[in-house]
Amino acid sequence: MSSDLPTGPERPATDLSAQPDTAPLPAFDSLHQMWAGDGNEGGGQDWRRYLSALIRYKWLILLVLGVGAAGGVVASRFVPVQYTAQATIWVEAGSSRGDNSGPIRTAGLLQSYSWVELLRSYVVLDHVVREMRLYLSPSSPAAASALRNFTVKERFQPGSYEFVVGRDGNSFELLARGGEVLQRGVLGDSVGADLGFQWVPAPGLVPAGERIAFTVANPRDAARRLSESLSTNMNPQQGNFLRIALFGTDPQKITATVNGVAHRLVEVAADLKRARLDELTKILDEQLRVARESLEEAEIALEAFRVQTITLPSDRGLAVAPGVAATQDPAFSQYFEMKFQQEQIKRDHDAIQRALAAARDSSLAVEALEVIPAVQQSSQLRGALAELTTKRAELRALRHRYTDEHPDVKQLIAQVDSLEMTVIPRFAGVLLSELRARRSELDRLIDSSSEELRQIPPRMIEEARLQRHVATAEALYTNLHQRYNEARLAAESSIPDLSILDEAVVPQWPSSNKRPQIILMAIAGSLGLAILGAILLDRIDPRLRYPEQVTHGLGLPIIGAVPHVHQRKPLPGSDEAASVVEAFRSIRLSLMHAYGTAGPLMVTLSSPGSGDGKSFISSNLALAFAELGRRTLLIDGDIRRGALHRLFGLSRKPGLTDYLRGGMEWEALIQRTEHKALDFVGCGTRLQTGPELLSSAPMGLLLKELRSRYDVILVDSPPLGAGIDPFVLGTLTGNLLMVVRTGSTDREMAGAKLDLLQRLPIRILGAVLNGVSATGLYRYYYRHYAYLPGYQAEDEEPTGVHDLVNV
Repeated sequence: MSSDLPTGPERPATDLSAQPDTAPLPAFDSLHQMWAGDGNEGGGQDWRRYLSALIRYKWLILLVLGVGAAGGVVASRFVPVQYTAQATIWVEAGSSRGDNSGPIRTAGLLQSYSWVELLRSYVVLDHVVREMRLYLSPSSPAAASALRNFTVKERFQPGSYEFVVGRDGNSFELLARGGEVLQRGVLGDSVGADLGFQWVPAPGLVPAGERIAFTVANPRDAARRLSESLSTNMNPQQGNFLRIALFGTDPQKITATVNGVAHRLVEVAADLKRARLDELTKILDEQLRVARESLEEAEIALEAFRVQTITLPSDRGLAVAPGVAATQDPAFSQYFEMKFQQEQIKRDHDAIQRALAAARDSSLAVEALEVIPAVQQSSQLRGALAELTTKRAELRALRHRYTDEHPDVKQLIAQVDSLEMTVIPRFAGVLLSELRARRSELDRLIDSSSEELRQIPPRMIEEARLQRHVATAEALYTNLHQRYNEARLAAESSIPDLSILDEAVVPQWPSSNKRPQIILMAIAGSLGLAILGAILLDRIDPRLRYPEQVTHGLGLPIIGAVPHVHQRKPLPGSDEAASVVEAFRSIRLSLMHAYGTAGPLMVTLSSPGSGDGKSFISSNLALAFAELGRRTLLIDGDIRRGALHRLFGLSRKPGLTDYLRGGMEWEALIQRTEHKALDFVGCGTRLQTGPELLSSAPMGLLLKELRSRYDVILVDSPPLGAGIDPFVLGTLTGNLLMVVRTGSTDREMAGAKLDLLQRLPIRILGAVLNGVSATGLYRYYYRHYAYLPGYQAEDEEPTGVHDLVNV
């Protein structure tokens, strides 16, 4: 068998141009299972199916994508570009009172978070709204130009209005929203004066017959909208900076608005601080006056108290001299001195009585009396005791020389006894009387001093209370006086707590441009819609495009596939022609194994509809068997439109119908072809009774006769949708090979016809895919039946042993 795909007399002319260049991927039995293992089980190739659908509908996708992109570009024109104007205000923190490193100043007016609330207050925003005329909303840029000198009074009437210039260009009308005429006048007159407007449009500024619509809102409402649109940020942990930002479509307007808000905030803060300092100064002045009067009253009360108690004893210490420690008050010293003297007199009195009592029982103890302080202070008693001591010493000295009977001794004894028994007791009694008298006097003095000392604590407490009043009043006065002076100095040199660090400048580049996002969203949306549409069109496509539609949908094993070629008649020896030849060789091998070894191979070839390439497959498959050396007979069973005779350059008559209606032998039907071992039977004369002839007994007898003479009998039948002919021929041969073209065969019709075949004694050997593309889901079949370039079979003339060896 030649590797070329000949045409004309060598091989039937085959039309390959009708095969589509895209088709889905395969799946027949083991080959399909091997290849399907790359994906998930049961549906792993779905994504390849989606990819094939996207490639098939690529122009539709590109069209939808182009329309979506154009729509996005158009829609983006209606989306305004956002600009951002930002200003930064520095908030100066107030100095603490313990900080003496700088000038005297007051603490901050507000806490950090309160500045934002002040910024959003109406005292700031109302002024900005009126200053920037944010209450005015022109309907167009032309209206904004005409209203550039429009202002309002303190009280005005909000609403929507129209300013209409007359056809003459000199008169005008001011209309309300409902069309009510509010004012008629001549250009140059004040417009809307009764409504609180201050607007005098210049002549010629508004063309004749022009209508200008505008809306005047309540300043409070405009201030509320401005507050909602302002973006503020202040983080004390990152510094005392207040950032103000405003977004809008007019960069000049938002910049002027941000700067107006910043300047107004600084101005209001300065006014509030100055008013606060003035009020604080007034309050401190009044408090200082009251504190001065309280201090004077406390000092007068303390002075009067000290004048009254200056002569009374107290527990205050008295300084003897500068630098000398303070001594106790004399009243206290005198009182305790008398108490000490009282105790001492008592002890001396008791000691003298004990000594005199002891002297009655024995001799007088001079030593006991001498140690008593009162005795030492009594000269008479002290002299008598000294004399007694002297006499006793003389007596002891005489007794060493004389006896008691000696006159001198007796005299001294008499003197000693007199002193002991009479003189000293008499003097001691006098001393006791004196001590008792002194003790009585001391008791009286002590009682008197004690009464005076008991009055000292109340006087001291009262004095301490008065001193505290004075100290408190003095401290309050001093503090208020200091604060008053500080407030006066701070008021004289008041520094605002806010200062503009960075003013807003007109932004040159937009901060938020959603036009690219809208275009991208439109592109993405249109792409998604196009992809979804392609998938939906693929799902509802009635044509056979995917291998699983053959194997699972129709239940047919795939015998083989014929690749798609781009040229109508491939050149002999080309890769496309060689790939077709190799594909038919593979189909031949698969068909032989599917048919089995029971007798000669007899198969009817059909397809669900016309244009599936049934005749192309039949003729080339017959050539493949003939080139294998098998005696092959190709019968054109399409008695309605058979045209196989043209491919082989043979005649249609006499043919099959001519034999079936009688009058000729079967040998006359056989036509020899240019290809060895390949014979052909034409369809014959076209008759209306052709289908009945196929079902007649001669047809069965003919096939029986031909079975014994040929190894392969291929019957090319009409499509299954063309009538009963393929079913009759399939029943006669007992085997049917289905030909389907990827992207062309109607799978619903194929399924319906296969259901009918299931009820007939016909064995369906499988399906042959025609027009398989090198891309898409059928590329596995394409690669399976293709061959490596350069390996096509060729004829070569022997040139001798030497040449063969060199080869």
